Amino acid sequence: MNYRELAEAIDRPYNTVRKWRGEIARISGNDFQRVRVRNGRGRKNRTTYNFTDLDVKCFKELDRLLKTGKNKVEAIHEVFGNKEVEELQKEKSDFDRLDRKDMALRAQIVALSKRIQSQESELDTLKEKISDLTKRLEPLENKGIINKFKKK
Repeated sequence: MNYRELAEAIDRPYNTVRKWRGEIARISGNDFQRVRVRNGRGRKNRTTYNFTDLDVKCFKELDRLLKTGKNKVEAIHEVFGNKEVEELQKEKSDFDRLDRKDMALRAQIVALSKRIQSQESELDTLKEKISDLTKRLEPLENKGIINKFKKK
């Protein structure tokens, strides 16, 4: 459906529909389907818009809201949505997801640091035990008791 057919369907002038399409694209970020049409023999193709049945329903709803006295920007946001707000909400949800991951990673870091500290303290106690055992073993070696247990 082109501009003329859309204008007839919503009972508005052709130029009004053209202006609305531009404002809708600018305000809501809604992109309509573009179609290349042959312009004639040997000429370049021209681009026009192909409006779907859903687009027609949305334009009719926009027309109804404007006739009831609603502001054009508010009506466009209500019917076609607001791309900027949707992008901000998406970014916020992405930020929230990253924040949750950050919190989980921080908790893992804390758990790992506690584990490292416990292993370091265990290592220190093992070093102390080894030094105690070596201190006890040296006098025994000097006396020759250990040599009796060794195989010859």
